[in-house]
Amino acid sequence: MTALIAETTTLRSMGRKIAMRVVGVVAALGLVTACATSDSGGPSNQAMGTLAGAALGGAVGGLAFGSAGGVIGGALVGALAGNLVGRALDQQERARLAQATQNAFTNDTNVPTTYTVPPSTASSTAPATVVAARPVAAPTTRADGSTCRPIELTATKNGQTSTDTTTFCKSSGSSDLKPVSV
Repeated sequence: MTALIAETTTLRSMGRKIAMRVVGVVAALGLVTACATSDSGGPSNQAMGTLAGAALGGAVGGLAFGSAGGVIGGALVGALAGNLVGRALDQQERARLAQATQNAFTNDTNVPTTYTVPPSTASSTAPATVVAARPVAAPTTRADGSTCRPIELTATKNGQTSTDTTTFCKSSGSSDLKPVSV
């Protein structure tokens, strides 16, 4: 019985050592990523997404699995997901895409509304981002009086294009568009 307790204690201490090493690696990755700055001098969206994702993922993993392994696994998955989200469109690009979506929603034809968004600062070497919205069907009216229309959204940033079709609805008497799942 004493040997079993000693063996269990040894396994726990080995697990803690491994966990501490992995936490150290994640922390180092976070610090390196945090050194990446945006054109305005602050941390980049990607760096902030990585750190926030790691923190949230670690918390969720720890609560879900109740172990150091859960914290570590959650932090790694969260850091990866946060990093990918951080690369997404910045605030100015999202605003132009929203404007393109509004225009596409009210267009009588299926002609896309396209905007080219230059980099945030003149000193940036990043290519301009192109966002577009195109209606893919005629608007329909629902029983509650709202008008809905599927819109194809496209964004090309840093040479990568992503396209998604989303149905947007506008309540009667409102100008706010809301994405819906149909």
